[in-house]
Amino acid sequence: MSASFSALDLAGLAAGQWGLFTTAQARTVGVSPQQLARLAERGIVERLRHGAYRISGAPISREEQLRAAWLMIEPAATADDQLNQQQPAVVSHRSAAKLHGLGDADADVMEFIVARRKQSRLTDVRYRVAALAPERWTLIDGLPVTTVLSTVEDLAADHLDGGHLAGIVRDAVITCRLDPDDAAAALRPYAHTYGAPLGDGSGLLDRFLAEAGVPESTRRLSQRLTVNRDAAIAAAHDALAEAMRRSRGINA
Repeated sequence: MSASFSALDLAGLAAGQWGLFTTAQARTVGVSPQQLARLAERGIVERLRHGAYRISGAPISREEQLRAAWLMIEPAATADDQLNQQQPAVVSHRSAAKLHGLGDADADVMEFIVARRKQSRLTDVRYRVAALAPERWTLIDGLPVTTVLSTVEDLAADHLDGGHLAGIVRDAVITCRLDPDDAAAALRPYAHTYGAPLGDGSGLLDRFLAEAGVPESTRRLSQRLTVNRDAAIAAAHDALAEAMRRSRGINA
């Protein structure tokens, strides 16, 4: 097989994978590891990490190492094949926070939630086994990642230090990607581990926002909006109940 023909096959393979492909995927189009090595020497492909390559000229992304590590979880499967699984591997914890642009916690180790036990000899990759409902993850540029709410819950359960967790919660709340009530509910089971009274998710949320530099006026406004919203829901519920009572009285 000529080098040009090999490169075209690999480019087609990588087209739906951010310009990336694995050694195992290359074999499916007839390109051996030895041929890959020669293509790399000629600058036609670039080796990103063991078993993962990028087509030269494909856009460089700061997430490409994370994407390459995700592809390597099921190296022979295409990205589409992985996404069509009942539960694909999902970027999680600090890696998810980084992808969402939340906080400034280090994400030197790439973290994934997988459906079944999987080991890695790589020091920069960590797998966690868990069942994930479909609503607990989303896609960011084609990469599956835990939702903002799930990411906060996972990091709190993982006992991420309070300073970094506060920054992540702050960014999620002030950018309206996480409702304050949902944030408080997510923090509630872990409030005591962060020095708040047992079950006081709201108090912990308020403290986190204060520690993360959110002005008190902004926190009070958020609390008022939440109270007003709850009052409106309660009023609507009461009005509906009253209407149903009157309807039963008329029909009687």
